[in-house]
Amino acid sequence: MAVDPGRDPVASLLGALAAGVEQTVAPPEVGFVVDRARRVERRRLHRQRLALAAAVVVLAAAALVSVATLGHRHRVGSGPFAALPSHVVRFGEVRFVVKDLPLVARDTASVPASGVTTLHLPVVSPDHADIAFGAGRVWVLEHGAPASSTACGRLVALDATTAQVVGSVPIGLCPNALAYGAGSVWVLASQIGVAGYQLLRVDPATLHISSTTVIDGGPHGIAPQGDTGVKDQFVTVSDGHVVIAVRKPTGAAQLSVLDPRTGTVTRSVILTRPDGPVTGLGATGGTVWVGTANGWVMAFDPRKGALSRARRLGTRVVSLSAAGPELWVTLNLPVPPNARYPGLDLVRLDPTTGGIAQDTGLPIAFVATDGTSVWALGSAPPYRSDGGLVAELDLRSGTLRARTQLPAFGYDLPDTLGVSDGAAWVLNDTAGTLTRIRPDTSGNGA
Repeated sequence: MAVDPGRDPVASLLGALAAGVEQTVAPPEVGFVVDRARRVERRRLHRQRLALAAAVVVLAAAALVSVATLGHRHRVGSGPFAALPSHVVRFGEVRFVVKDLPLVARDTASVPASGVTTLHLPVVSPDHADIAFGAGRVWVLEHGAPASSTACGRLVALDATTAQVVGSVPIGLCPNALAYGAGSVWVLASQIGVAGYQLLRVDPATLHISSTTVIDGGPHGIAPQGDTGVKDQFVTVSDGHVVIAVRKPTGAAQLSVLDPRTGTVTRSVILTRPDGPVTGLGATGGTVWVGTANGWVMAFDPRKGALSRARRLGTRVVSLSAAGPELWVTLNLPVPPNARYPGLDLVRLDPTTGGIAQDTGLPIAFVATDGTSVWALGSAPPYRSDGGLVAELDLRSGTLRARTQLPAFGYDLPDTLGVSDGAAWVLNDTAGTLTRIRPDTSGNGA
């Protein structure tokens, strides 16, 4: 797990140098195009997102190898994986221990085939969190619509027990993010050639759009005309407040708070460009946690519109998930040029301070929690790791409890993960699949 280097002045100095080098070569941001004509290219870029980030991280790590004992194998920790080879990776003042994921997964029990259900849907997932749960349903997004429709996409509802589609809502602009909370489904949409972002409130019972709020529209707004197709977009609901993360044309990010009773934006805050665009958003205990492309994790108070408790934990926050008492993130970390393990790590954070409470040592790309269970989705080429691996973790020990392997070919990989009632739901929009994974198959359902 993460270890403080203590009072060693040389280690502290070189750790600070490491952080400085990483900030200089922070991974570049890859845009996403959401209109139908450029969807294939957008997905190709999305599959390369972690690969591009890792490539830049590798360049930085070359300067750090002699400092951080990178690539050295250790036997650390306790439990069933104590004897596995592990690697120490330093970032700033913290040392992370990264394990050999294929070896860990090899010794983990498999989910029975009866616990894996796959549906074929034209799903879309611009970001890792584009799946929501509420009112006994699973909510996903689709791009494309019948030729007779003017809609760019649809909000689709599935029965959480049977995993069957029960209804859909056409969305005029291209839907790019969603969340469930305050008794509604919230869909954030935008489209090239249309000014402003639109936040739609959908009644989960009637599947009718009950309100539409334009976020900073107009030619001088945060999303000017023709510039809305390449933005990182997230939505979450915290203690009755709807929080939206979108990206300015300058590369900075904006957090906006909406009052669901009035459908109006009550406050906004700008994250400066050095912080990077938002790459993850989650809410727990009245606090919204924000992850950025430059590795920052910070707390946002939607009541005051104030940011606090900012910590830079890695070169990039790859994913972030929060629910109940749980706050988990996956990070990009520097690795040496010849590393046979990915520059990734999965950590649990303290939801009070935002500090690292546990370093699992698992080089996994995406994480999701519903507050009572946590699942992770494995990494991708060019990492020498497990693309398509889906695994349930023990909440307290951080070890793998059960795993399964989904189809993964090249950059055609599952990359969107959600958790509800102990089951994982995984999207692969290139393959057009939605897969439910339940380690305990004794219950009812498909």
